[in-house]
Amino acid sequence: MNLEQLEKSNTIIFRAIAGSQAYGTNTPESDTDIRGAFIFPNEAYLGLTEPVQQVSDNTNDITFYSLKRMFELLATANPNMIELLYLPEDCILECNPIMQKVIDNRHLFISTKAYHSHSGYAFAQVKRAKGQNKWVNNPQPETCPDKLDFCKVIPISGFGCSDFANLRGQLEREGVQPFRPIPLKELEGFGDLSEYNIAGLEYVSNAYRLYAYGKRAKGVFRGDHQQLVTESIPFDDEWKRFSGILIYNGSEYEKSKKDWKNYWTWKKERNEARYRSQEAGEIDYDAKNLLHCMRLLWSGKNILENGEPIVRFEGEKLQVLRDIRAGKFSYEQLMEWTESEMAELDALKESSAIPHSVDQKAIEALYQELIHMDR
Repeated sequence: MNLEQLEKSNTIIFRAIAGSQAYGTNTPESDTDIRGAFIFPNEAYLGLTEPVQQVSDNTNDITFYSLKRMFELLATANPNMIELLYLPEDCILECNPIMQKVIDNRHLFISTKAYHSHSGYAFAQVKRAKGQNKWVNNPQPETCPDKLDFCKVIPISGFGCSDFANLRGQLEREGVQPFRPIPLKELEGFGDLSEYNIAGLEYVSNAYRLYAYGKRAKGVFRGDHQQLVTESIPFDDEWKRFSGILIYNGSEYEKSKKDWKNYWTWKKERNEARYRSQEAGEIDYDAKNLLHCMRLLWSGKNILENGEPIVRFEGEKLQVLRDIRAGKFSYEQLMEWTESEMAELDALKESSAIPHSVDQKAIEALYQELIHMDR
């Protein structure tokens, strides 16, 4: 099911603006995040196929959860889900009586599990803050990695030499050490791999014997997907056409290709404004991640202290979050601050008066009541 189909299904019971616009930290360049919930008829759960639990757009700016999935996440004090029950009124776009009943009973989902969920999410943001840095400071080339860049050769013959002794002398004069793999693209005169056939090298992985066949060769990499293909070499050709050992690091090529794809997907889908400070070398971390880290720690503390999260920030806290996003603090300063906030969160966990766990029976009773309400 996609978003268009969900909209036509008449099952949506909640739709709201979330993210930075709900927190009050948005800028003119911020995306609009929409979150919501839907509920299928009860008979949809009688078949063998479980109905979809989540529907999103390609960028996850819009996401809807089934009521069942929402309850599962709420019971674990998932920060993103808990905050949906405490959104400012100006963020709520649509609220069916079923969802209003959930909001009216939101206290059922408040427990000290918020300590673990909020601190866990906060430190995940810390990790991401540095993790994205590798993409910002190490951009990928526009062209996809080439398999030939992951090929090395131990040459035995060729290069205009009539026999191995002459080749050895030539390589020695050029300062080439014996039987060292040389990057294929650095071997002048070796020719294109389309002019060679290969055979597997016994007892060695990723290594192949190379045989020069010129225009008669079938090539090392073949087909639309350029798959490496080995051949059975005639006995008479073994010494006549043997040219060396090919070493192909296919796993490193696949990793490089994956990194390249991930980088350009990130580059295409990202909000350009978010990374200007990093790309300009002004800061060495993703400021938005550390904004969320601090926001989550403050919200978690408020749950333990007052029984509800902070969603819309105001006053001094809002200004601090905006200053973090603007890159006004060093990474070291923010890490010291994070440790201090975490210590306070630890203390609050021990003294908090809220329940240590949710009342599963009460939550189940509420869910049963909701699924039998008129739609």
